[in-house]
Parts: sequence; structure tokens; C-alpha cells
Amino acid sequence: MRSATFLIVALAVGAAVFALAVLARNDYLLFAGFVVLQYVVLATAWNILGGYCGYVNFGTAAFFAMGAYSAVCLHKLGANPGRHLSGTFGEFLVPLFPLSIPTMVVVGGLVSGIVGLGMGYLTLRLRGVFFAIATLAMAVVLQTLVINWDFVGGSRGAYIIRPESVSVGPLTLSYVEYLFLIMIILAVLALWVARLIERSRLGFGFATIRDDELAAEASGVPTLRLKLIATALSGALMGMAGAPLPYYIGYVEPSAAFGLPYAVNSIAMPMIGGTTSWVGPLIGAILLGTLQQIATVTISSVVNLLIVGLLLVVFVIAAPIGIVGLMQEFLRTAAPSRLNVRSIAIIVIASYCFLVGILGIIFNLQTTGAGFAWLGAFGIIVGMLNLASAYGLLKLQAWAVVLTTTTFVSAIVLAATHIWLDRTALSYSVHSIMIAIAVLALWYLQKPDVKSLYGRQPSDPAVAA
Repeated sequence: MRSATFLIVALAVGAAVFALAVLARNDYLLFAGFVVLQYVVLATAWNILGGYCGYVNFGTAAFFAMGAYSAVCLHKLGANPGRHLSGTFGEFLVPLFPLSIPTMVVVGGLVSGIVGLGMGYLTLRLRGVFFAIATLAMAVVLQTLVINWDFVGGSRGAYIIRPESVSVGPLTLSYVEYLFLIMIILAVLALWVARLIERSRLGFGFATIRDDELAAEASGVPTLRLKLIATALSGALMGMAGAPLPYYIGYVEPSAAFGLPYAVNSIAMPMIGGTTSWVGPLIGAILLGTLQQIATVTISSVVNLLIVGLLLVVFVIAAPIGIVGLMQEFLRTAAPSRLNVRSIAIIVIASYCFLVGILGIIFNLQTTGAGFAWLGAFGIIVGMLNLASAYGLLKLQAWAVVLTTTTFVSAIVLAATHIWLDRTALSYSVHSIMIAIAVLALWYLQKPDVKSLYGRQPSDPAVAA
């Protein structure tokens, strides 16, 4: 697919998501969607430097906060431009204020991009852990600067009063819908830029740096120039993601804008999704972002980083190539020439096991503290079995079919127990669907061609479907 076609398709998908979100008329879904899309942009931006070039950046929160505080600064200037700009070299800018949020997004991106370029020039001669520590130190320095900058609120923070609604052409949107629309456009832009880089000479240059920077340098690749481009692009996208933040929460303080979750999530999401493709950060951000919103509603926001940390540890140990890498590795063996029904079906079953396993663990954590602690403990065990089954299916382990069969039988027993204990219509519908899916998956896993795929040795040639 050409880049222009990809952009059109991505915009169409974004428009469909926005239309569905508006039709739902639920402010919480819009706010939660805004956060997930924000992480899509941050994860994609981090991956340009961390995934494509192999330089781990711990300074995501700094670039993100610079975008946020650029918006705060422009907002305060716009509130009384004559007072702040009259008699200065910027007096000619007075007629331009107040600025719209899209303009603030562009300015935030420019500021963060320039800082990223400067940071890269100073630190990119360092490698490995030394570069990572330098980016973390930069975040600390910038946070100290903001804390002592009274114009943007300093340590006490700054309040942003936003209007109730805004007109976008013929449409009148609530401000929540407006922010959601802006973040959709930013997410599409970030994904388009990442895909464009991945399929260009610039992307090939980034890959040579990631694989062997010394060899690339010896071959004549302008490594420093490419790394500076990566830091500038990555920083600009992070700053653009942060610019709408003050209008999203209405109040910004340094500890929130420079918060640890931004740095941790922006690293964990690409690593879990896969760092060698633009799809990986998208999958990781949607998966982890959605799980964190679910955990916030069902348990507490405190467990968000715990979920991210546990998943990151599991993937680093069991699947360092991420979800996308696992699927690519599976398809190279199960469908070396072209996609077939068998490989698609196994991927669907593995994906279902993975999602149900994580959700089962999250939801059953609450049950363990209630009257049916034994049921919650059983649910957590089944969730862990689901995760192990997903891994075994994609890694083509010989024990995968037996374990997955055991898992689905246990899941049927668990769902039937829930129906017996909770006779509500919702419980009956959800758990009946889960039983039906489990039965269908059990039937498919017993097919001879599936068993032959998992009965082969790793050195054997691929089995035709």
C-alpha cells in the first residue's frame, strides 16, 4: 500500500472511530479514548528513536511536558497579549492571539523538536546506558526549570479554563469531542510518519544504526545526521501529543506533566507490541492503554504501572520480539508462502487466549477479596493458563495443543460456575458466548492439520495447509 493510500485509509478509520465515539454520547469513553490515542502518539514517537535506531530514550516525559507547558505559556499570553508582549520584540504577534489548539500543537511540536535536536547533538555521541541516563538527566533538569518558572505556574501548577464547546466548520462540538478529534488526527499523523520512515532510505539508515552502528559508520552511513533527524522527529511528535494536555485535564503541575507513567508506558508499549514496525507501538498502546483504563474503573489507577511492569517483564523474558514479532515468526513456519485459513484461525485463537487471560486476571483480582475467593483464585489460574496457551500456540510448542485444550475445558467449567452463581441476563449472555467460543476452539484444535503443525520438530520443513 502506498503512503498516500495508507494516509487516506488511516484518516477514514479515524473518522469512523470519531463518529462512533460521538454517537455513543459518553464523556468517559471520549476521555479514555483521548488517553489511549495519546499513548499511540507517544509510543510511535519513542519507537522512531528507540525502535528504529536502537537508542533507548528515558526522556519521553520531558518532551511531552514541553509540549504541555508550551500550550500553557501560549494560553497565558493569549489571555492578555498586550500586557506581556507590548514593548518587546514580539509585539508584532499581538494580533495573532488567542491561538487555537491546533496552532499550539504545532508550536509545541516545534519547541520539542528543536530541544530534541539540541539534546541529540549533545548526547548522541554516548551509547547504551550512558545515553539513557543522559536523557533521564535532561528530564530532571527541565522539570527543575519549570518548577522555578513562575509564568507557567511553577511548582503550584497552572489552571486552564476552557470553553464548553467549539465550532469546527459546520459542526459544533463539545470541547471533549474537539480534543478527541485533535488526538485522532495526531495519532494518524504519527503512524503515517512512522510508516513513511520505515519504508524509506531514512528507515534503512536507521536499521543499519540499530544493527551495527560501527559497521554503518565504516560503510559511509551518516550516522550522526540520521540520529539527529530521529531525535528531532521523535521529540516533535511527543511535544505535539503533550500540547492538548492542559485543556484535557484543566490543570497542569510539573509532577503530573513529567510523570513516570509517560516514560514507562512509552517504552513498554512498543516493546510489547514490537519495535521493528509501525504496527507494534499501535498494538501495544491500544492494548496497554485499554487495560489501564479497565483496571482504573474496576480496581484502582494504582495498579496501572503494576500491569505494565508485569507485562513488560514477561515479554522481555518470553518474547523480546513483541507481539508483531511473535506473529511474524509463527507465519514464517505455518504459512511460509501465503496466508491460509489454518494460520489465521490459530492467530485468532491465540489472540483470544491472550486478551481473555489478561482480562480474567484483572477482573478476578477483585473477586479474590469478596465472598467467592476460591472462584477468583480459579479465574486467575485460568487466566494464566490462557496466557501460556497463547504463547505456546504462536511459538509452535509441542505442548501447546494439550495445554490449550486443558485451558478451554477449565474456562468452560469456570463460565458455567459463574452462570450458576449469577443468574443475571448479562452474566448469562457473556459466559454463554465464552462457552461457545471455547467449544468451537476445542473442535478446531483437534483437526489433523493443526495437530500435524504442532507435532513437527523445529527443524522440520513447514507443513502445508
